[in-house]
Amino acid sequence: MDGETDVLVGVAGWSYEDWKGVVYPPGERDKLSYMARYVNCIEINSSFYRPFPPRYAGKWLRDVSANDAFRFTAKLWRGFTHEMDKEYPASEVRAVKEGLGVLHESKRLVGVLAQFPFYFQDSSESRERLRRIAGDFAQFPLALEVRDSSWATPEALGFVEAQGFSLACLDMPLAANSFREKTAVTGPLGYLRLHGRNYDAWFSKNAGRDERYNYLYEPDELDFTLERIKKLQEMTRRVVVIWNNHYRGKAMVNALETVSHLRGTQVETPPLLLDAYPRLKRIARRKGDGLFER
Repeated sequence: MDGETDVLVGVAGWSYEDWKGVVYPPGERDKLSYMARYVNCIEINSSFYRPFPPRYAGKWLRDVSANDAFRFTAKLWRGFTHEMDKEYPASEVRAVKEGLGVLHESKRLVGVLAQFPFYFQDSSESRERLRRIAGDFAQFPLALEVRDSSWATPEALGFVEAQGFSLACLDMPLAANSFREKTAVTGPLGYLRLHGRNYDAWFSKNAGRDERYNYLYEPDELDFTLERIKKLQEMTRRVVVIWNNHYRGKAMVNALETVSHLRGTQVETPPLLLDAYPRLKRIARRKGDGLFER
């Protein structure tokens, strides 16, 4: 593809208790502003659990205003993706669109991710749900995450593309029936989400969230990820890379390493994170606690 591909690298969420004293100082109040000094994209996770009102979106925009390159993606509320036993009302669509609309109008929203669970298989019912979501949220750039291999057929991928969804590719522990496409593209956005590779914890009913996402990608694994990004760049005009191995800031470690490799330069790193993960010394540009070059 001609022209330079825009690559946005960031993390899923920004407010974790276990990030205090590791990513940002314990007393840091403006966590999103702090994060926007080091990464240029964040996936909003809270929107999966409840629709956010316009005033929240307005505050987030003010928080990142110092970084012109910063962009958001946002998860679609789970009422549309995880409650298949009932039809969602138009009032819920309006509530979600109000918050998303503020981000969209600011030109800082690059994707709205409809994330479906493992049991969401290709079927007439599933396709009807995707058609409705595509219609109800047509004004937004839509992305789709599916985890079942039934969606990997050419016909199913063609359906996803026809509905206007950009497919999200994943890095995570795999089961026998997992969706395994590494660099599939169905729309203008290449979307890569990396969850870690804690196989035992991922499929254990007794494991907690922190245990599942407690994973730091090693250099050889990062090299494989960079190859995937390169292939996505060849197929799309914009690529979003979201690290979700968030426990104790490990997503930030891998995000900063990714940025450094893609740019071929050192990058500024949160001082506490550098202390917690000395391997970042290889790519850290210490120039004070501030914004790295964009």
